[in-house]
Amino acid sequence: MPRHKTTDPGYRNKHGQVVVSRTGFPSESFPGQTIYHLRCSHCGHDYGSNGTDIHLRRCPSHQGGVRGEPLRTPPPNLFSV
Repeated sequence: MPRHKTTDPGYRNKHGQVVVSRTGFPSESFPGQTIYHLRCSHCGHDYGSNGTDIHLRRCPSHQGGVRGEPLRTPPPNLFSV
């Protein structure tokens, strides 16, 4: 499966939305997609987005963007340091 730079952590779109990480949780709005943690570089608002529209996203807090998908805390990992 090809990788797209728009889903890489650190990617910033033209509206200042930055990919923080891949959550690993499935998207509720787009079957087959994963939720990514995004942060607005202008106001710091954190929200989730599926991978297909990261390049177009606007902040839902102050840029009139669509409400993001929920960010969930992953369960504890027995192997985490």
